[in-house]
Amino acid sequence: MGKVVTLLHNPGAGFEKFSSEELQGYLQKAGFTVKIPAENEELAQTLKEPGEMVVIGGGDGTVGKVAKHLVGRNIPIGLLPLGTANNIATSLGIKGEPKDIIEGWNLSRLKPFDVGLMKGKDGDQYFIESVGFGMFPRLIRQREQDDKDHPSREAELKDALEHQKEIVGVYNPHFCKIRLDEKEISGNYLLLEVMNIRFAGPNMELSPHTETADGVLDIVLVEEKDRIKFAQFLENSLQGLVQYEGLPVKRAKHISIEWNSIHYHIDDTAKEAKAPIRMDISIIPHGLHFLC
Repeated sequence: MGKVVTLLHNPGAGFEKFSSEELQGYLQKAGFTVKIPAENEELAQTLKEPGEMVVIGGGDGTVGKVAKHLVGRNIPIGLLPLGTANNIATSLGIKGEPKDIIEGWNLSRLKPFDVGLMKGKDGDQYFIESVGFGMFPRLIRQREQDDKDHPSREAELKDALEHQKEIVGVYNPHFCKIRLDEKEISGNYLLLEVMNIRFAGPNMELSPHTETADGVLDIVLVEEKDRIKFAQFLENSLQGLVQYEGLPVKRAKHISIEWNSIHYHIDDTAKEAKAPIRMDISIIPHGLHFLC
């Protein structure tokens, strides 16, 4: 009998539709014994005894929900990117059709992946992609109300980038005090993103040099003076241009934030809290391991 793996698949993710049966078939052909969770079974219960590996078929939201149950457990994750943005997979260099990805797995080669830890009024919460304030949480909240049907992945990403560009033109900055390790800074910001990977939202490469396993978080800050530069960055992204001067990025292992407004986000989920929002953020080195 081959390695026992648990398959967790979101059939509603993205635009290329694969059935759970298809993915199960690819895994079985590659020699795996596949466990499928029972209908309506809680995710925490499913992942109590997941076997020797967890396979995730879906987008960034699905990856985040599953991966947060696996932090520190040394259980390999096989990622099949089936979502719209696929920021996590792109940061790991994972792309292609599920069948080809599965056939290319080398079980002796695992890529470590750091995990962010946010401590606030709601307790401790992990994040995989980023935590942030300002313009991007506004985009998430407004996109949640979007009922447009998009014909393709590219069309949906373009629409979201155009939406973010509209927000840049009207968003008012908010005051924030930040402690980065031993250094304190403050100012009025349009956007503050604590990045664990290079991308956020609709493939916005906010922090091109962020590594997924270097034990450090990257902090992207957009002030009023950077408004035009950020709008140009979004326009370049819309045009598919690679030239990018870069936004101010700082690096730290421990971050304390006091944001003087009520909205923020954790990964792809918009949140609201009483102002000012205070949180402490740190990094868990190599909290996850992905097959590449």
